[in-house]
Amino acid sequence: MIHFRKHTIYTIACCALIVNACKKNQEPIDNAQPIIQQFTIEKKNNEALATDITFNIKGDSIIGTSVNVFSKKLKATFTTDAVSIVVAQQEQESGSTENDFSGVVTYKLKSANGVQKNYYAKVNWQLDSLPHIYINTENGAAITSKENYVNATIAINGKGKYENYSGATQIKGRGNSTWSMPKKPYRIKLASKASLFGLSSERDWVLLANYLDPTLMLNAVAMKIGQQLNIPYTNHIIPVNVTLNGSYIGSYNFTEQVEVGSDRVAIGDDGLLLELDKYFDEAYKFHSQYYSLPVMIKAPDLSNNSEVDPVALQFNAMEALLNDAAFPNNTYKDHIDISSVAGFLIVYLLTDNEEPNHPKSTYMHKTVAGKFVMGPIWDFDWAYAYEGGSYFYSASRPLFWTSNNPLSSGTKFFTRFLKDPEFVVLLKQQWADYKLNSFNTLIKFVEDYATQIESAKNEDYKKWKTGDGSFMNDAGKLKNWLIQRVAYIDTYLQGL
Repeated sequence: MIHFRKHTIYTIACCALIVNACKKNQEPIDNAQPIIQQFTIEKKNNEALATDITFNIKGDSIIGTSVNVFSKKLKATFTTDAVSIVVAQQEQESGSTENDFSGVVTYKLKSANGVQKNYYAKVNWQLDSLPHIYINTENGAAITSKENYVNATIAINGKGKYENYSGATQIKGRGNSTWSMPKKPYRIKLASKASLFGLSSERDWVLLANYLDPTLMLNAVAMKIGQQLNIPYTNHIIPVNVTLNGSYIGSYNFTEQVEVGSDRVAIGDDGLLLELDKYFDEAYKFHSQYYSLPVMIKAPDLSNNSEVDPVALQFNAMEALLNDAAFPNNTYKDHIDISSVAGFLIVYLLTDNEEPNHPKSTYMHKTVAGKFVMGPIWDFDWAYAYEGGSYFYSASRPLFWTSNNPLSSGTKFFTRFLKDPEFVVLLKQQWADYKLNSFNTLIKFVEDYATQIESAKNEDYKKWKTGDGSFMNDAGKLKNWLIQRVAYIDTYLQGL
């Protein structure tokens, strides 16, 4: 038997009381994990977005959904009780710190007491689905000619963005050099007028193949520039997928046929639509008197060669004033709209398109009582520095009017305007205005268009293997090249 003395028991009891008292007065230990209460990516902090991206927080997952964007480097806005929040060793500030949301972004939180917690943020990017055109030729006939149409039916699935359409049509090949390429361009003639993709109701339409184009968007970008500069009758470009006789044939540009009409080139029945083109393959045509330009008469419709002379007379009268020794101190501006010439040249300089040099696919028009006006713009397959080097986005090359010896007829004609100081001032003013007010919008257009066609371009690449296999890389090259091109044109114009 063990015996405790009284004072030993008393001492133990006192110690127990003291310990209990200490426990009662001790501050509780905070082991709570830090949390994120709210998480969004707001449009006001992210130019790439059309609308805010909202997120659901469940456990340690933060999930949002958005339409695909060109740049996924975005700034998130959040509220948290953490004293520290870090992504890849970078301290985060709500609404200010940029992260790459192309994949999962790990947010590492720490509380005041050092307790840590990770959250995993992800955006489910929804690829935009393009409208789809289905064409079936009669008896599955092949399209082998640029001259002869094949009967067909056409059906358009607008994918909720555009109205669906179906009807009878005819289809044939089109283009010059582009017709010889594996991916063929086509011309469509509907049985009756229709408004397709919200465009003005007409029968004649075009499918541009863009086989050489690594982005399938070079024509679209050029037309956007033309619209920004108010070049008359600039086409609209609608990106579409196309299936022909049950087989997918790629992603195309759907656009208007260049032709006279109240909703196309609206010059009236007696107006002129001329194409300067060295192919010289229209029925009614002439070479101009002073610069030997190959002029083909697209409109009006002529029935015999004697009707060519009055058209040539009008053109040569304008050209004579350009060539005159008294130029520019004569009445040449009464015969040609120099503002349209300046805008036209800016489009072709910014895109490095040498078509006016040859010339090829270079359009002019006039009403019966009006001046000659440049436009519509057309054919950018060999633009963006492709011509001469056979690859796109090469370092800035000399402007088409400074790099040819001997000078071609197109170059002689267009460089003549640079001998007029008033025209040079106008050219510089239009360029400065475009650069200040429109160029950033163009870059945003490139980004938005690229995200719109990304999935379609990837499918097109599987079919035709054009580009480097990384579409967004190609689109980024285009954007950077345009930015560099601006600097190049600045330097050139300063020297005029």
